[in-house]
Amino acid sequence: MVDYMLLYPRTVSLVRGLIHLIRKDEVKDGPLYLIVRRDAKDIVEALLAEGFHKLLFCENRKRMQIGHGLTKMLNKGWEMHVRLMRINGIDNDAIAVGGEVEISRRYIQHIFSARGAVLYELADLLKRNGIDYKIWNANLNEYVSRIIDNHQIRLKGIPLLVPWVPSCFVGGGYGLIHLLRFLGMI
Repeated sequence: MVDYMLLYPRTVSLVRGLIHLIRKDEVKDGPLYLIVRRDAKDIVEALLAEGFHKLLFCENRKRMQIGHGLTKMLNKGWEMHVRLMRINGIDNDAIAVGGEVEISRRYIQHIFSARGAVLYELADLLKRNGIDYKIWNANLNEYVSRIIDNHQIRLKGIPLLVPWVPSCFVGGGYGLIHLLRFLGMI
């Protein structure tokens, strides 16, 4: 599995004229969101048209999340997970779009793998679908007027990915054989 490279804003200029530095350790949680003044249904339709699909289970839902998240397979075992949320401090008709890149849920390593928030990929996706957005800094409750420079983040790939389904059958079969031996049935 190859490493995944992404860019995330490091220094941003806020609407009030202040400059804010986003530390590299804050990037995992993604303090920046894209604020959209559209119905959630429109955004979901745009994401589905781009190849995303809905997550029905195995999702770590956030407190203010709207519905289920959406995910899209990227290259070599990586996937992008997108959530729609309501954020305190913003109008009720606005929706925050946030996302992250992580190892796919198809593999056991998803549980403890590296994750990185994405912003530019989501912004490009919204632009392609004609959806206007503004960038919101959730840590400061302030809109971002411009991005000055970026972090370059490398998410380390794992050389051998173990899929859930075959490993569950092998592990379950192995456990069943030992249970039957213990019970004296074989």
